[in-house]
Amino acid sequence: MEKIVLEVDDATGKAYNKFTAKTKEEFNRLVSLFLKKAINDAGSVDYRKMLDDMGRTAASNGLTPAILNELLHTHD
Repeated sequence: MEKIVLEVDDATGKAYNKFTAKTKEEFNRLVSLFLKKAINDAGSVDYRKMLDDMGRTAASNGLTPAILNELLHTHD
């Protein structure tokens, strides 16, 4: 498990510091899952953006759905 430090407002920090060890552990697991999802979602957005950019570039270079279909179904 990797440790990271997050800065939060004073009220949040004080509330967290009042948690029991067990509650902190559960809270940390939830925060970890939230961060993992946020990071994965951000990666998905970047991946989709990259695919959209590639599609626009291909279209601007003359690639049409018909040509793409022909290329995909051409066997050597």
